[in-house]
This record gives sequence, C-alpha cells and structure tokens, in this order.
Amino acid sequence: MKKILVPVDFSGHTDITCRYALEFAKVFGAEIKLFHTYFDQIIIADTSFPDTLDMSTIYNEELMKEIFRQAERNMEELEEKVKNIIKKENLADITVTSTVTGGELEHELKSICTEFHPDLVVMGTTGKGNNLNIWGKVSSFIIDYAKVPVITVPEIKSFHGFGTIMFAADLSEGNAETISGLMDLFAVFSARIFVVHFITKAKPGDAYTRMKALQMKFGKEEKTNLISFEVFEVAEDNQAAVDQFVAANKIEMIAFQPHRHSLLYMFFTKNITKKNLFATNVPLLSVPATTT
Repeated sequence: MKKILVPVDFSGHTDITCRYALEFAKVFGAEIKLFHTYFDQIIIADTSFPDTLDMSTIYNEELMKEIFRQAERNMEELEEKVKNIIKKENLADITVTSTVTGGELEHELKSICTEFHPDLVVMGTTGKGNNLNIWGKVSSFIIDYAKVPVITVPEIKSFHGFGTIMFAADLSEGNAETISGLMDLFAVFSARIFVVHFITKAKPGDAYTRMKALQMKFGKEEKTNLISFEVFEVAEDNQAAVDQFVAANKIEMIAFQPHRHSLLYMFFTKNITKKNLFATNVPLLSVPATTT
C-alpha cells in the first residue's frame, strides 16, 4: 500500500479522517494525496437585459475566483497541519501532496483516481454542513468506482484504532479471500477479527452450514484467538443487532464486501442513514471482492 487518497471538504472532522490515513501511511510508508474539489459552474441570471447579464457574469466569475482562493487557503492550512504531525511524530517515510480542482464532483473524483491510482481511499461521511445525503452518495460512488479499499469515517471525536474489526460476512464465495486480506492488512495492528452474519429467525436458510465451512478454513488462526465466527438470529431490525454487537465487543471498524445486489451492500452503503453511521459510531471499511 503506497498511495492513499483522502478526499476532503474541510468539515469539522477532517482532522480525524486524516489521522486514519496517517495511521496506515506510517505503517506502509505511503504517500498521502489530499484532494478537494469545488463546484465551479457560473450561474447566469435569467434576464433579457445585456448589461445586467454582463454584470451578473462578472460577479459570478469573481465569486468563483474567491471560492478557488479560499479552497487553496484551506488546503494549504490542512497540508501544513498534516506535515507538522508527520514532523512531530518523526514519520519520515510519509509524503503529503495536495490537489484542488473545480468541477462536477463525481467527474473530478474519477479523474483523480485515474491519475493517482490510490491503493486506499480514506474519507469522511457527512460533508461540510453535515450534508449526509450528498456526502453519503459520494462515498458510495467512490466505493463503486475506485475498486480499492475505502474507509469512511463518521463524525467521531478521536481516532479509535484498529484493534477489533467486525467483518459483516454475506457468506459468499469471496469471503474467505477477503478475510485473509483483512488479516494481512491489520496484522501489524494486532487486530482481532470478528466474522459475523445476521439472519432473521424466520429464514435461517443454510447460514450455519456456510459459516461453519468458512470457519474451517481458518482453524489455525482461530486457535490463536485472532479470529472468531458467529451467526446471529435477529427478529427484524438488523441495525439494532449490529449496534449491540459493536458495543459488546468494542468494535473499532466494520468491514464488508460491497456487492451491488447483496443485502449488506444495500444496508451499509446505498441506504446510508444517520442511524447506520452514527449509532454504531465506527468507521466502515469497504473491501472489494477480488476478480479473476
């Protein structure tokens, strides 16, 4: 892992988001790319008077210039802050660069992913002004497009760590490989991984059989208490079950595979709500399935 992309909007918890990126960067000696894009389309007034149109255009052009200047100032301050942390903590192997662009958000995100080729994306989930509706869509878009692990960090007051990881298993064929990847990724943090699957009591299906088959692939790791496997039967509210498990096991991150048509994909990304993100109050890690 050599390149970490951190899309930022300079909201209140940007510093915490950068902290998560730094924790990975200092382990892997990675480059951090801070990235911000702003909407740069000029809005022209609806009028039939040419003079007024000209004045409106000039005003909007000046407004866009000021938005760009402010974005650059914000980015300079953020980059300096991150570099000061690196210097203070003597993290010599980390480099930090930044990019500020204007344009349509999804287009600019595509461009920076194509140009930078990140190995990991770390971003906040609310957006400035707590606009969860927009920023939730952005995180979902990045998960869809980037095809690399994506960490989304909610509004939390401090860095939680990577000691306890919950993997929300959908019991598909790719789960074993994903679990192995998680164990490799978090080995340096001495993390314990909880592999869990939630089912409704009315429709247990073959979940227990499939979980047992998955568990048998990690017998050695399970004996050393690095990993555990469990199926939970719930009535109707999966979110309540997740909240209870997170609290009981002091989970510091929830990992999942973003399959477009799976229940977990819908549950953790497409239908992101304040309850999903803030009730659990832990970062989410999307781990794309390996394609062959």
